[in-house]
Amino acid sequence: MPIEVHLEKRIINNNVIREADAKSHRDYIIVTALAAMFLFGLFAYGWQHYQFFQYGYRIEEAKKKKEQLTEIRQQLGLEKASLRRPDRIDAIARGELGMMLPAKGQLVTLHADAPLTIPTPQTIEPAPPAPAQQAQVDAPVRPQPTALEAAKR
Repeated sequence: MPIEVHLEKRIINNNVIREADAKSHRDYIIVTALAAMFLFGLFAYGWQHYQFFQYGYRIEEAKKKKEQLTEIRQQLGLEKASLRRPDRIDAIARGELGMMLPAKGQLVTLHADAPLTIPTPQTIEPAPPAPAQQAQVDAPVRPQPTALEAAKR
């Protein structure tokens, strides 16, 4: 049987200095730049795609908001029309505010072309008291404010 002997010699390469290869350095820079441009393009495409969906959501949200505001506008128009009814205003003026139609001579109409004078108040004769007001005959009579005067307050 043959005997084999292997001698191992350790080689220490600590003192060996490798020269920089200019071509591989340039290739590394080119590959890195191409990868960066590719990633930039990919991110730009992704950002555009994301913004496309975001604007779509915003448009849908704005459409819903517009529909809600249109509905509210219609409701407010109906409410405005119901609040402007003359019979409703008259009922509130007479019932809640205690107003009545002005007596003769109590209503003064001013015209734009009329001379600037202060009208003198005429004496107002009170109407005969109604049966429900018989108990208040002793109370002093004072004129009731008109609807226009109450609105100014």
